[in-house]
Amino acid sequence: MAGTVQILLSTWNGAAWIKALLDSLAGQHFRDWELLVRDDGSGDQTLACLQDWQQHHPQHAMTILPDRQPLGSNRSFSQLVAASTAPYLMFCDQDDVWFPDKITIQLQQLQQLETRYGSQTPLLVHSDLVPTDSELQPLAASFWASRRFRLQQSRKDWLLTNPVSGCASLFNRAAAQQAFPLPEGAMQHDRWLALVCAWFGRVGTITTPLLYYRQHAANQIGAHAAGWRQLGNIPVRIDAWSRQAQALLERFEPVLSLADRRLLHALASVRGLRGGKKRLVMLKHGLLKPGPAASLALLLFA
Repeated sequence: MAGTVQILLSTWNGAAWIKALLDSLAGQHFRDWELLVRDDGSGDQTLACLQDWQQHHPQHAMTILPDRQPLGSNRSFSQLVAASTAPYLMFCDQDDVWFPDKITIQLQQLQQLETRYGSQTPLLVHSDLVPTDSELQPLAASFWASRRFRLQQSRKDWLLTNPVSGCASLFNRAAAQQAFPLPEGAMQHDRWLALVCAWFGRVGTITTPLLYYRQHAANQIGAHAAGWRQLGNIPVRIDAWSRQAQALLERFEPVLSLADRRLLHALASVRGLRGGKKRLVMLKHGLLKPGPAASLALLLFA
């Protein structure tokens, strides 16, 4: 039987970091958790490390899913959500290190949201992180500050800007049921989850960092600061936002207001447009980034 919280861990060639993560889970003050693992076809000793740790820590519940077909992180995490049964879920990255009170603090805040909004409302809470180098030496005191995130966003802002890191989140069963399985157009599993909760439920923020966010050459996303070098990727990002808007529209159109449907239709349409037509649609519907400089860059490089 699953604990109150299931921690969902997708691994891939993580033998160099996995023990530090597992030890940080074992050190959690909150004890009623189960670790649900899916290995995505590792070619190193990741699976052996997991099995060895499980053998030496029998007091901690761990289930390793038998399927090891390489799916990529998004689909692998989606499979983990499908296999989960607990009322509260947490995504977990193989190279991070959790602070001992991470589950305690996040679960307490989410349960407060459930008291206010009900357990049938899709709810997510997320915390700040401490980005570190590969040896866990801090690179900044706050990931949020280093990325200049604006945490209070409108529903429209969530379509283009995501401040939520999956490894820093806890969400309820209602969120899992609404957001998963992951649709084809979703950008990332955690970004999609946050978008669904922001549009159809609530997202709570915890300003205290609750984990070390390790950076190394093999990071899939990472904590790289936004900068001018990303400007050339703007057309690619707009296309990704557009596909995700289409996925949101297709899944939730029956419950959307007319205004929301028009907004999502507009964003979904821009990947078929070029130049001035694309900019005109984005301006007309206010599909811009927070801050004048970011919005100007978006329009210039669209």
